[in-house]
Amino acid sequence: MTALGVVLIIATTAIGVGSFAADTTATPEPVAFHETVSAGLSSTAIEESRERDLLVPQVEVFYSGYRYVLGYYGVSAYARVSQLPETTQRYGTPIAVYVSDLSTVSLRTTEDGYLAHDGTPDWVRADRAFFVRDSDGRTMAGPAVPAFSDRTDAERFASAHGGRVVRWETAVETVGTADDRRAGADASSKRAGADRDVRATAGYRDRPTSVVVGRDAPTIAAAIDRAPANTTVFVPPGTYEGNVTIRKPVTLRGAPGATVRGNDSTGVVTVRADRAAVVGLSITGTESGAGSDSSGWVGSDRGWDSWVKNAYADSSAAMRVDDADATLIADVTVTTPDTGVFVTNSTDAVVTNLTLHGSDDRYEGGMGVMWMYSNGVVQNSRFLDGRDSVATHRADGLVVRNNTMTGGRIGVHLMYTSGTLVANNTMRDQRRSGISVMTKPTNTTVVDNRVAGADIGISVAGSRAYVARNIVANNTYGFEVTTSHSIYEENVVYGNRIGAQATDLLASNSVSNNDFVSNERHAASTYSTLHVWTYDGVGNYWSGAPGRTAGDRLDRSFSPTDPVGRRLATMPAVRVVAESPGYRLTRFLRGTVPGMRTDGVVDRRPLSHPTNPDRISRAEQFADRTAVAHDSANRTAIAYDS
Repeated sequence: MTALGVVLIIATTAIGVGSFAADTTATPEPVAFHETVSAGLSSTAIEESRERDLLVPQVEVFYSGYRYVLGYYGVSAYARVSQLPETTQRYGTPIAVYVSDLSTVSLRTTEDGYLAHDGTPDWVRADRAFFVRDSDGRTMAGPAVPAFSDRTDAERFASAHGGRVVRWETAVETVGTADDRRAGADASSKRAGADRDVRATAGYRDRPTSVVVGRDAPTIAAAIDRAPANTTVFVPPGTYEGNVTIRKPVTLRGAPGATVRGNDSTGVVTVRADRAAVVGLSITGTESGAGSDSSGWVGSDRGWDSWVKNAYADSSAAMRVDDADATLIADVTVTTPDTGVFVTNSTDAVVTNLTLHGSDDRYEGGMGVMWMYSNGVVQNSRFLDGRDSVATHRADGLVVRNNTMTGGRIGVHLMYTSGTLVANNTMRDQRRSGISVMTKPTNTTVVDNRVAGADIGISVAGSRAYVARNIVANNTYGFEVTTSHSIYEENVVYGNRIGAQATDLLASNSVSNNDFVSNERHAASTYSTLHVWTYDGVGNYWSGAPGRTAGDRLDRSFSPTDPVGRRLATMPAVRVVAESPGYRLTRFLRGTVPGMRTDGVVDRRPLSHPTNPDRISRAEQFADRTAVAHDSANRTAIAYDS
């Protein structure tokens, strides 16, 4: 394409952007909430609310400069967003706001204070509704702020549950005024919790030996039966038959060369006691695809996610930790085509210095570590092949740190799991993604990781995530930005086919101080939404971006997704167009004037120099140690250490 052709594309695109602004001449009618772009509640909370018929009052907003209807779970969620300075800049002004009208349903509260209801609420305009503040009612989204079209209903609720009746302006001004986008940024408290768990279990290694297998008891099972609580069962070198269950707080410790081999698929070693430990053993012997006796590990009252039990609970696993708090698994080597370690219904468990050799088939094999209805720590471990190295379901508060993961489908795969920390991990050759956070969690922290050779380096969904100081290099997509009201800062995005793909319809993330270097395309966008990747006057560094240096900034905005910006890396002649006054004017209008806004990514204050040159050097070295092969139909990564 010639430079003139690019100019024509720009002109044609600019002519048609006026339709982006909403029609403000008429008040729109409310829509079904499932048709909105919603925020304010995790998928776990949504499912639990549905299962228990709990009520979360909803808000839906039509904005003058945004083509989608925004939906919020709870008045507090809307209030927080509405008061952010960039909300008007991104969406325009509200032209209609509707709230759930609780005068139209049979409202009640549960024994634990949650609002519940029979029927589906109608909508009422927010400026015509009466709200109850500071009552004792609550919802899955936090303190309840119910709305009623009839003031008498609001007063009746306040009389029964406390609080005061206010109008819309007061409710918005006094509810949730804090900007909580940095909720996930406090990695220190999550690290401190993990450190406490590690310290609490460290002493299990030093329990006095009471029974030696082969000397004091003929089998491991007999030795465990004989051992007093808080002592060690020592396993000398050799191969021993499983399957073994630990039902008391003892340490099962193996000497170098001690291997436990399972004779069926029920779990070679199973822990069912608090404060037990398995240290220093090698474990083999499960059979891929076979069932197991998992009776009792998942309660029968987990209705909406019972599919998880069907999908995972009956699969084979080399080790199981069931209803066993503060368990330690340390210095263990597992070789299995199935799941390596399965942790369920257990709190504060620690897996450290695990070596997992999984299936060569990344789609048929089991998980390295599967963590369900549990919290704890996975650290300092090495995962080779298998399906997903660390996978979770409802494992709020899990910490995954300082691990290496090579091969497999996904390195860290979080489902229905909030409040996690994924830090300081190195991942190579994941077929799908290095880190994949799904199902709208909250308060996820992803920091200081390195990912290379994946289809998607890091993909984080949900809200209030903090994604910082990561290196994504030589992936098809470096980042997939699917979060809302989250922070991305100080990451290095190096040598990817597409540095970052914006798939978040809300376009509410703060993206700044990141270094985009040597990508075939720095960014892409999948929806017709404008993403402003500048926060508090600070943008990002884009290698090759046009402009003159003005201090630490360039003298013009930059869009890596427009017809010029996305071709700069592959078509040097396009830079002539990028330097032209016409392009600069069009870029300015499309990034600042609501009626001229279009989709894609724009950085209004791009940086003139990298934020962190040292981190870029580390990214280059990391990429050099990872060889990536391509073919036309499939992308395969082969990772090796230098």
